[in-house]
Order: sequence, then C-alpha cells, then structure tokens
Amino acid sequence: MAATVVTLSTQPKLIIDRPHWEGSIAKLLKQARSHSEIYTVTINGLDIAIHPNVYSPMYFPESAWYAQQLEGIVKGKTFLEVGVGSGIIALHVARTGSKNFETNGLKGDIRLSDLFTALGPGTKVDYIFWNHPWQISNTVVNELQSEKTLDEGYQALSRYIRDGHTYLNEGGSILIGTSCYADLTP
Repeated sequence: MAATVVTLSTQPKLIIDRPHWEGSIAKLLKQARSHSEIYTVTINGLDIAIHPNVYSPMYFPESAWYAQQLEGIVKGKTFLEVGVGSGIIALHVARTGSKNFETNGLKGDIRLSDLFTALGPGTKVDYIFWNHPWQISNTVVNELQSEKTLDEGYQALSRYIRDGHTYLNEGGSILIGTSCYADLTP
C-alpha cells in the first residue's frame, strides 16, 4: 500500500541566513539546558513537565505550532508520534480523542523505540508524525550535533518513510514536521 506523506513546515520562507539561525538555535539550547531539574510550563492550557534534555516548547515554539496544526488534521483518529520529546504534540492530539495522557487527566502509551521497533505485529494507526532531525551533516555548530537535530545522510528519515506505511490503516498518512532550514537533498 502506498502511503501519503505530508510535510508540515513551521516557516514558509527563510527569514535569516542559515549560519545566523544556527547560532540563534545554539543560544536557545544553552538557555534550555540551563535548567538542571524538571520544570513545568503551561502551553495552550496544558501543564507540561519538561526534562532538561528535551526541546522545551518554552524555548522552541514550533512544537506548539505542530500540536495546533495536528489537532485539526487528526480529529479523533488514531495517532503515533515518533520522538515525543516534551509530549506537547501528543497531548494536543489527545484532546481530539485519539489518545490520552495521564498528566492532563488523560492516558497514553509511550514506548522507547528505534523508530518502529517497539510496535507489535499488526499495529495500525491512521496517522504517524515525526518532527525529524533536520541536519544531514555534522558540519553544524556543536550544540546542534545531537540525535534531536542530526540524522547523518537522513538514514533514519529514509527508514521512517520506507517502513511507516506498514503501520498505517488504509487511507492513513505519514506526517513529517521539518524546519525551513532542513537540508532537502542528502
């Protein structure tokens, strides 16, 4: 079965040059990592406990943007998010009735996995979303050289697109969140 692949990008056009943007992101990461313990932020009416090692929607608003967009797309259907991070996207989608999280009076199923390895045979959902690591080369500033931003040669993204369709219900879609600064050609 061929899957529909939909890309959501937070910015339709480039506003600043890439080196300046990378430097800005590095500064935000430094601020985000200044937290030594879990802290709580309220975003769009949801209380979210943030581990210092994840991208916080307090510093990186694109997660909240994706969350709001996906609420309207998913609308109560089944949903799988790869790379949950702070959980804000899955929490927003939970409000549409597709899955739930205990923190906000909802329930969820979270699994540690290398993409789809933790899914059982026959697992099927309507939508799969991943705000993928958008760097394909380790020539970026040191702060951006992590599994959250670097996918050498887009190897993991290629597997996500190649294998994702096997976990989709008929008519399901693979959704990709990406940066306007993503390297579009490996």
